[in-house]
Amino acid sequence: MKKYVIATAVAAAAFAPQAFAQAKNFEGFSVLGAVNVNSTKAEVTVTTPAATASDSKTTTNVGVQAEYGWALGNDFVLGAGVTVGLSDLDLGSGAKIKNTVGLYVAPGFAVSKDSLVYAKLGSTSASVDIPGLSFDVSGMAYGIGFRSFTSKNVFFQGEYTYNKYDDKNFVNGKITATTGVLSLGVGYKF
Repeated sequence: MKKYVIATAVAAAAFAPQAFAQAKNFEGFSVLGAVNVNSTKAEVTVTTPAATASDSKTTTNVGVQAEYGWALGNDFVLGAGVTVGLSDLDLGSGAKIKNTVGLYVAPGFAVSKDSLVYAKLGSTSASVDIPGLSFDVSGMAYGIGFRSFTSKNVFFQGEYTYNKYDDKNFVNGKITATTGVLSLGVGYKF
């Protein structure tokens, strides 16, 4: 019995470093800078007199991301992080979306030691400035993405995120807004 226990301990020690080898490459703290293409749709509904107007606009901005990832086995990774938009989204006619911030969790699957696919679920918030009116909005964010290392620490990331902001109610109506964000960036894992 003693030999069996010793053999099991030696085997476990020999294989333990490889057990998490693929997912371990994505474990740790990382930062990313990205260019974002934002497709924003806003709809204003007025109750008296009854009317609805909507508009869409595609704009670009830059953003940053900070994330920490944990290996959850050989192939699975769980990331948690924050994204921040560094510039405003111009919606035309003086309207802007500013101060975009998102908090998220990102479960992922390590396709190889250098490539990861992931889903993203989180919350998002922003400030909206319309001439004569300013307000804050928040909502949910859903996304999918791909990360690929080009060296031990440098990676490229592509992701699509859909942000659904909660309706903003006013005395005589409401504003509904959504944003689809295609993000391409370069990151560094410490």
